[in-house]
Amino acid sequence: MGKVSDDTQTSDFKTFPEFSKLTLSDRERYEELVKDYPPLADISFSGLMVWWNILNTCAISQLNNNLVISYWFPGNESVSGLSLVGTNQVDESICLLFDHLRERGMPEELVHVPEFVISQLEYPEMYVCTEERNFDEYVFEVARSYPLTQMFSYRRHRIRSFLARSDEGDMELRPIDLSQQKNRQLLLDYDWPQKGVNRIASMFDESWEYTIRHATELGLDNLCLFIGGKLRAYCIFHRPADKRYIIFKHAKIDYGIPRLFDYFVYTVARRFSEQGVAYVNLDSDLGLQSLRMIFITLGPSNYFRKYTVRPRKNKKV
Repeated sequence: MGKVSDDTQTSDFKTFPEFSKLTLSDRERYEELVKDYPPLADISFSGLMVWWNILNTCAISQLNNNLVISYWFPGNESVSGLSLVGTNQVDESICLLFDHLRERGMPEELVHVPEFVISQLEYPEMYVCTEERNFDEYVFEVARSYPLTQMFSYRRHRIRSFLARSDEGDMELRPIDLSQQKNRQLLLDYDWPQKGVNRIASMFDESWEYTIRHATELGLDNLCLFIGGKLRAYCIFHRPADKRYIIFKHAKIDYGIPRLFDYFVYTVARRFSEQGVAYVNLDSDLGLQSLRMIFITLGPSNYFRKYTVRPRKNKKV
C-alpha cells in the first residue's frame, strides 16, 4: 500500500504515502490520535494489534490530520485495503488515496470506512458507499441488562433461577492482575466447554492468547467471576477515551453451570453501570452466523457502521 518505516523512536507517525509500523510501544501516542473519534473497535489500538497485526503488518499514516490505516488480513484480500479515519478535508483525502491506489494498479476503493467519516463528505454524489454488514459493530445499552427490571422477561427468569439454585459457594466478580504470569495462565489453562461464546473464541485462538499475554501493554481491563473460589467466567475489555463506553474483546464462560451466561451478563452490566458506563461495543460478527445470533439475542440498541467507498463512475452517453 505504501512504504512502511520502523520509526518507533520518533514522536510522530509517518505522513502519507509513507506508513509507520504499529508496535506495542506506540499505544499512548496512537490513542492520543483517536481519542476524539467514536469508540470503534477497529480503530482502537487493541483492536488493531489483536485482529489486524497477525504477521506484524499493521501500519498507519497521517493525511490532512486524518489517520490512514492499512488493514491487511493474510489470505483474505476481500477484507484488506486502506481506510480513512478522520473528519478533515475528507473528500480531498479520499481522492488522494484513490490516486495513490490507481497509480499502483490497485482497485480504487477504501475499506472499513466509519460512518462518522462518510457523514463529513462534502460531495457524497461522487462516491459509491456500500455498507459492510459483516463489519458493523454492535452497540448495547448497559441498562438493557441491569437492573433486572429492564431485562427481557425470559432472561430475568433465568437469572433468578440461577441465584435460587446456586449452591457452589460465594460469588465474587473482580479483576485480576494480568501482568502476573500465574494469572495469565489461569485464564489460558482453564478447560472451557466448547459451547456458545467459548466456541467463537476457539476459532481465534491466536488472537485470544495474544490478548491475554499482552493485556497490560494493550491497556486492557478484565472482570473475572469466581464461585466458591474457582474461576467460572471472565471478560476482557478496553476503556476508550469516551468513558460512557467499553469495547469488548474476549469472554469465556463455564457452560457446565446452568444459566451462568445470563447471570454473568447481568453482574458485569451491574459493575459497568456502577462505574458510569452506559454502552458496550461488542465489535462485529465478521459474518459468523453463530456469533450474530448471540449478539442479536442480547438486543443491540445501535451499530457503528462501516463502508467500502469507491468513486462513482460517470456513465457514457
